[in-house]
Amino acid sequence: MKKIITYLISLVLIVFIGLTEACKKNDPPIAASLAVRSYYPNSGNAGTLITIQGTGLLAKGTVMFGDKAAEVLNFNDTSMVVRAPENEATVKLTLVTTDKTINIGNYTYQQLSVHGFSPMNGAAGMQIRISGEGFGNTHSPAVVTINGVSASVVSVSDTLIVAEVPEKAGSGPVMVAVDGKTSSGANFRFQSVTGIKPRTGGAGTKVTISGEGFEGTAAGNIVDFNGKAAKVLEVSATNLVVEAPEGVATGPVAVTINGQKTTGPAFTTVPPPTIVSVTPLSGPKGLDMTINGINFSTLPEENVVTINGTAVPVKTATATRLTLILPGGTGDGKVMVSVNDQKVEGPQFKDQNLGITLVNPATGLAGTKVTITGAGFSAVAEENIVTFNGVAAIVESATETSLVVTTPANLTSGQLVVKRAALEARAPNEFFRAGVQTLYGGPGTGSFIGGSSSGIAIDSKGNVYVSSRSDRTIRKITPDGQAVIWAGKLNEFGSEDGPLSAATFGSINGIVIDASDNMYVAESNYANNIRKITPNGMVTTLKTGLPYAGRVFLNKAGELYITQMYQGILKVHANGATEKVFGATASDACSPAFDLAGNIYFLNDDYNTYISFLPARGAAIIEYIGQSEGGYQDGPRSSALLGAAPSGLVLDGEGNLLIWDKWNYSVRKYNVVSGEVTTMMKAASGYGDGAFDQAKFSPFVTGMAIGKDGSIYVIDANNSAVRKLFLR
Repeated sequence: MKKIITYLISLVLIVFIGLTEACKKNDPPIAASLAVRSYYPNSGNAGTLITIQGTGLLAKGTVMFGDKAAEVLNFNDTSMVVRAPENEATVKLTLVTTDKTINIGNYTYQQLSVHGFSPMNGAAGMQIRISGEGFGNTHSPAVVTINGVSASVVSVSDTLIVAEVPEKAGSGPVMVAVDGKTSSGANFRFQSVTGIKPRTGGAGTKVTISGEGFEGTAAGNIVDFNGKAAKVLEVSATNLVVEAPEGVATGPVAVTINGQKTTGPAFTTVPPPTIVSVTPLSGPKGLDMTINGINFSTLPEENVVTINGTAVPVKTATATRLTLILPGGTGDGKVMVSVNDQKVEGPQFKDQNLGITLVNPATGLAGTKVTITGAGFSAVAEENIVTFNGVAAIVESATETSLVVTTPANLTSGQLVVKRAALEARAPNEFFRAGVQTLYGGPGTGSFIGGSSSGIAIDSKGNVYVSSRSDRTIRKITPDGQAVIWAGKLNEFGSEDGPLSAATFGSINGIVIDASDNMYVAESNYANNIRKITPNGMVTTLKTGLPYAGRVFLNKAGELYITQMYQGILKVHANGATEKVFGATASDACSPAFDLAGNIYFLNDDYNTYISFLPARGAAIIEYIGQSEGGYQDGPRSSALLGAAPSGLVLDGEGNLLIWDKWNYSVRKYNVVSGEVTTMMKAASGYGDGAFDQAKFSPFVTGMAIGKDGSIYVIDANNSAVRKLFLR
């Protein structure tokens, strides 16, 4: 019985609640409370139409001009239009209902009246047309203000004023003053776009537009990026959040409201970011992480880094490097970088106590001492297993943050790995078996290499050719270091064509070999010739009469160019025709180089401490890599420092420019995409082979070339040697 009673009570409650909810659904909507926000105009004659704005105006009431009721022409909940009745002077304007009287303001009976204006919104500098009466006056001109800020009057008649919206006017009433009398009209909505953030990105980037006068609905704000319509996501009176459209191009962002367009700052399109390396690839909480790449934002907050989906704040940011502190607890997963909503996926990260942050040196030969810095190592040396491309190395000493190891005898290039118990950490980059060896000659060997050794080139079989200004020969050095005179007759001047056995040459300033093993020779004396030597040993003269013919170099298509000192750079066509591409000084102390886009890098003057750049389209040169003061500093090209008179330029297999920085005894790499200068190898003064940190060179390296395998060859003139730098 008790259960039945409980059931009946529950049933009654359910029915009661249902009836209550049904009643609520059928209730009429709650009317907005009665309030007046504004009215206009505040002056005019009898019969002038007055607009009153507010809420709840559907409620019954009478509009009084002093003691006289006005005729109501139309009304809705937010607006009411009435006709001013006959009256005199200034009267109080009120809204009277059955239970209250609302004071609206004052209305002045006078000839001067602002009836309306158009457009009713817009930006500084635009013109508005103000209609009304009583504007004309012969004693003093009409004065117009917008939100209290004086506006320039362009033209005026008794019933029309054209005025210009002033800078920083803000939104507020349009007021006209004539001969001591004033009349106020409706509010003008002032539009401005004061900023956008971010100012760079691509399709899909979410951009916040700041300003004023925006509409309260998304549809009321039409936004375009350089003419392409964008989607409006969020709105307020002072901010819009929009999404950059597909196909967005660099150009201004504009907002159009009620047909009035306001243009803001430019949005610059940039490619998505690229991750080059992440250091470390594993590690514990508190360890610093560095992400190297390109197209990062220099504003840390515009770079969003996640590890396994967990956002990690960026500590510092440059265009090519981000740093952060590992938070721990992320779990294993991908490193992702999003720059202004443009994303790139990086390598896998391991959330563990073991990690490698730095390997120094990053290249070496067998027996090289290498310091590995990181976290989570065992202080007991034998508890750390270190391998180079799978081959175990000897751990000399160990702390929890540093290991010193000796590379194994059978070292090859590959991944460096540290294991401790069940944990394994990989170095951010491969360790390269790399170093310097003397291919030919050396101090005291009687080598022919010296100050007059002018040009160096490599054929497809790895043979090295070195030319001489003084003895008129080109010598061939085989990969095993054997040297013979290959072209020319020792100390015999001439310009004889034909087979190599009969051909003679003048003073040879430069040589270069194309992809088909044809050699081109630039020589002075006798006719200032450009000579060609085919792979089968036939010598022909391609062009004569070229004074100051210096260095010869090729573009990607195999087309021939030469430097001419004070006469610039010349293109020499296969038929012997020539074309001037640069008319100022081009030093022959350094062989120029093309990048893959057809731009030329060269030394403009013998003693410059920067590399000049000639765009493929033939615009003026600029000081491009380095500065007018010498030094040694890596970084962006605009702040990097080089020593005086770099003596060699070549392009590597990845399209980067390699620079022989002779006074810094180093090979510097310029990444043509990121604009960053880094050091590939830094040696010391003197003479010595071995790992890069052991190698020594003289400052007088007079030529540089690169082989098919990426090895670099240089003429080390003061050491009477041809040196080889192998990188793998």
